[in-house]
Amino acid sequence: MARFRRTGLAGRRLRKALALATLVVGIGATSAMAEPPAWETVTVDDTYLLPITSAACGFEVYKHDFGTLEIQTTELPDGTVRIHDLAVHLDSVISAPSTGQSLLVHPGGAGTRNVTLHPDGSITYLAHGTDGMIIVEGVGVVYASSGMLRIETDPGGNVTEVLRGLHSEDFSALCPYLVG
Repeated sequence: MARFRRTGLAGRRLRKALALATLVVGIGATSAMAEPPAWETVTVDDTYLLPITSAACGFEVYKHDFGTLEIQTTELPDGTVRIHDLAVHLDSVISAPSTGQSLLVHPGGAGTRNVTLHPDGSITYLAHGTDGMIIVEGVGVVYASSGMLRIETDPGGNVTEVLRGLHSEDFSALCPYLVG
């Protein structure tokens, strides 16, 4: 059974997805759920500290995500709720305010995510595509998050399985490029 740390970037993504799922389910849990699903546009503008990367670099490093998502919620006959989002245009900038340096991480759409809330209370989080890839000329890939990410949680909220594609745990390979 795989263990998953609820810290760092992956943990933050899971918390965001679950918070988004809760919000969308709360909004969509009205009689509108009986009608065909509709897409909702959500604006993203979030800046947060990357603690693992900051520790590795020796200075504070932040990630700023901005753009728009399209979200659709569907309730299935068995009570399962599926929340699907598509990054229409989502960019990220990694920055180090103390050095004045910043890097655009991922221009354009990032792929899709699905959160499935099962009737028993368990949750399946599934992401496809890329959530960022940074390639430095002469060095190669210094950060990657692409392929598939699947996280299963039991009804008590315990992570029971994590499967992932190409995934960097942090952005520490960018430290030399954020020094200036």
